[in-house]
Amino acid sequence: MRKSDLKRYEKLLLQKRAEVMERVRALRASEAEGSGEEAPDLGDRALTTASRDMLYLLSTGERAVLRRVENSLARVSAGTYGKCLHCDGKIQKGRLDAVPWARYCIQCQELLDRGEFTDQEP
Repeated sequence: MRKSDLKRYEKLLLQKRAEVMERVRALRASEAEGSGEEAPDLGDRALTTASRDMLYLLSTGERAVLRRVENSLARVSAGTYGKCLHCDGKIQKGRLDAVPWARYCIQCQELLDRGEFTDQEP
């Protein structure tokens, strides 16, 4: 991969990391606001619980994206960014343009989606 492409992907990854961190901060602030008094009405309590559950799921998903972004930045530093974690082949540029934190080439991602191998990254 050309050095200029690598720098561009690194910049995209850093931007995504900042974006995810901001969303996580906003979710935590929103969760803290909602953790005040117990709602007097059963319907209000159910809504509060559902909102809290949704915030937890969103933050879990955001943490997963953040972990993948961090691992991709580590691969940039190690000089292995853009290599498929399964077959060690090259991840297509179009795929990296769409998802800079992609871990697998398209063919291996399809195999993973079909359950033909297990994910190698925590």
